[in-house]
Amino acid sequence: MKSSGHIIWLTIGLVIFLGLQPGIIYAKAVKDTSGICLECHSKKAEELTKKAIVHQPVKDGKCTWCHNPHASKHAGLLSYTGSDLCYNCHDQKKGFMGKVVHKPVEEGNCLSCHDAHSSDIKGLLKKAGGEGGFSCHPKESIINKKNVHPEIKNGRCIVCHNPHSSDREGLLIKDKKSLCAGCHPGTGEVFAKAHLGYKVSGTDCLGCHSPHSSDKKGMMKASLHKPFEDNKCSSCHPVGSASVIKSGISLCTECHEAVVAGFNKINSHFFIGGGADNFCNNCHNPHASDEKYLLKDKEARVCYECHNDTKEYVAKSNHKHPKLGICSDCHTSHGSNSQFFLTKGDDTCAMENCHSTQGKFTHPIGEKIIDPRSRTPMTCTTCHNPMGSPEKAVLRFEKDRELCEQCHQM
Repeated sequence: MKSSGHIIWLTIGLVIFLGLQPGIIYAKAVKDTSGICLECHSKKAEELTKKAIVHQPVKDGKCTWCHNPHASKHAGLLSYTGSDLCYNCHDQKKGFMGKVVHKPVEEGNCLSCHDAHSSDIKGLLKKAGGEGGFSCHPKESIINKKNVHPEIKNGRCIVCHNPHSSDREGLLIKDKKSLCAGCHPGTGEVFAKAHLGYKVSGTDCLGCHSPHSSDKKGMMKASLHKPFEDNKCSSCHPVGSASVIKSGISLCTECHEAVVAGFNKINSHFFIGGGADNFCNNCHNPHASDEKYLLKDKEARVCYECHNDTKEYVAKSNHKHPKLGICSDCHTSHGSNSQFFLTKGDDTCAMENCHSTQGKFTHPIGEKIIDPRSRTPMTCTTCHNPMGSPEKAVLRFEKDRELCEQCHQM
């Protein structure tokens, strides 16, 4: 009995020393188990191994690396689900944890792109090249124009994009200035002639050119700034130079004088954060854009460059306002006399085709309904957070009791 006791304590000590957890099968210690598994799954194994590329554990017959041979709470007797299973072998820190993470990776859904057992495509991909990307990113919205970038046409998305994660917006593998230069070095007589002799090498090519498809010659973007479209570059730049003829926003207001009035409000985006820099370029592209108002990117991305806290909050929220990415539906871009730059002040939510009946059939709001906490009139945002919330109807608190108790103390 004494000997048995020593063995028990020795075993417990070994478990603690190695950091093992009792009750879990450490499958990697198991050798080739395919002989046992194939007694029942021979047909399945034949299907899995006849393709060109076979996942290493399958090739080695180590079925128990992924599957529990006895019982599991997951389908297919998997030991874990999603990326929790894959990261047992594939180091999460290598290529999966950039600042921008591809949605399937972020959700741990590796099998949306990869086959767990075998494939005829490199990387165990389910679909080759662009066809895999077009499963989620509709082809008609990316390459629906007359001129298509050759790499996109050939389905070579990963020439520019990282399929897992990146430190750059759009999952780009390099910064915009050097990405295009990998194939288009920006030298030679033809290149110089196409840019009217201006020195554009080393600049952001995507400021003028669409990376995927375009209806315009030279893959130019859909909307062109009038001087740029008319080849009157000297309106803003000295001939042959990338510098500008005037500093600050005076370069823009010379033509867009009426815009200044939009900034002259109580709440304004007018600031002098960049010294002599033209802050109009923070939001607008001075040459070309595929977006309205010559925005330099999709509207939400432009706004989130400064309002990153809102971006993070929205990402974590279970319930969000519809069309949240179209910020200008509710907010003015330059300036407003209303709080939060709201287009119609407190009546913004009740705009036509939105919540026109709000306040008429539910909790009253308006100038005569005072919030006892702040002594200010109640508005829609007193109870709702349009940016997002863990509660349904984007309520700020749980609706059955907690929300009401904020004002109606027991």
